[in-house]
Amino acid sequence: MAEFAIARDVELTSASCALPAVLSSARQARTFTAEFLRLRGEDEEFIEAAVLIVCELATNAIRHGARLLAEYGRERGPDSEVTLRLALQSDVLHIEVHDGSVILPVQRAAGREEDCGRGMTIIAALAESWTCGPDPAGGKWVRATLRRPTEAFQD
Repeated sequence: MAEFAIARDVELTSASCALPAVLSSARQARTFTAEFLRLRGEDEEFIEAAVLIVCELATNAIRHGARLLAEYGRERGPDSEVTLRLALQSDVLHIEVHDGSVILPVQRAAGREEDCGRGMTIIAALAESWTCGPDPAGGKWVRATLRRPTEAFQD
């Protein structure tokens, strides 16, 4: 189980946590994100959208990144860790998830009977934008940006 805490007495605009590549870590990523945003006074609708994006990114990293490592004969070790980074700016939240696989996600249309394959479509619908790329240190990153409500950053 990953340990993390967000200081309540420090005004942070970014935070990160490392999570083991197991499905229960998606729940931890959601909790981490919600706590980070609530401590900064964000509204619930914005938090819900951010949590859904984080959940989809983390689940994809865990399911596909860690599974692909195992399929290629690599042990689940430090490479099967997932890192979540959040950075809150005046008008946008940047969300980044890193995993150990170099295979990049692709948005696709899932069939009606499929129970998987909608994650990147959900992210595309909620986020201002999303992108991905190989990490020079190994693995890949997937980033999404979520626009904050206008009233949140007006003076």
